[in-house]
Amino acid sequence: MEKLNLELVTDPGEILVILTESKASGTAVGISAPAILGGNIFVTAVEDIVIGEDVIIVLKNYDITGYMLETNKLRLAEIKSVCPFRSPLGNPYMRNTLKHSKSL
Repeated sequence: MEKLNLELVTDPGEILVILTESKASGTAVGISAPAILGGNIFVTAVEDIVIGEDVIIVLKNYDITGYMLETNKLRLAEIKSVCPFRSPLGNPYMRNTLKHSKSL
């Protein structure tokens, strides 16, 4: 079994690479942006990356538990660290709906 690496990446260049991979493959990523999202790390996925005067990261508007994020648009500079995951981010609402419909 491959060893799971949960090391937080803090280098802005490496953060952008990880976020770009999340967008391309739909994989989950843990994101820490304390000034915007608070002190927690949220596991979500990247919806879009807008490169202009600032690099804007557009996240899914929910995390893996279904919690709605306060905001889903962050400047790259506001992201302090990320943790990449290999699994895709599933929609928690659809998962709960499917579980409920199977139990009926």
